[in-house]
Amino acid sequence: MLTQFVFWAAIAMVGFAIIAVPLRLAANAPPTARALAGMTRGLLLIAGILGSVMTLMILAAAAWGMDTNLPWGLGVYLYLIPALSLPAFFLLFISVKATARTLWLLTIANALAWYFGDRADRIFQGLQPKADFGISFNFFTILLALISVLVELAAFCRGKEQRLADGSEQKV
Repeated sequence: MLTQFVFWAAIAMVGFAIIAVPLRLAANAPPTARALAGMTRGLLLIAGILGSVMTLMILAAAAWGMDTNLPWGLGVYLYLIPALSLPAFFLLFISVKATARTLWLLTIANALAWYFGDRADRIFQGLQPKADFGISFNFFTILLALISVLVELAAFCRGKEQRLADGSEQKV
């Protein structure tokens, strides 16, 4: 129930941000550096809250049913990689763009971890492994991708804000 709420709330927030941010930037009156800074902070705040909730849910799932018997420790990576999304936000002290790239890398790594973890689990249990990537696109992978989109939009706003501050982008 909580995961469904978080999932649909994240889709709604990202959908709104994908529509609202470009419309605001393409408006007749270009946004000021202060407005861009506010949009950047708002997008990062939403992404941070979603990352925190996802980390709490993945840690609860790990405490409830993590399988550490899988070969090569593949049962740990299924839960470890999404939990790294929250510490990735410490990269904001360096760069918003570095945080965005790290979150995209975690999204790809999470999909691969779930794919290979599921295959190892099925082989370990004596079942036929599935040939599709369906398990890779689970709740945590999709939520990581949505968080990555929010941070990418924030990086775009931050870059536009810096160009306005440097004077390299003139107001029309």
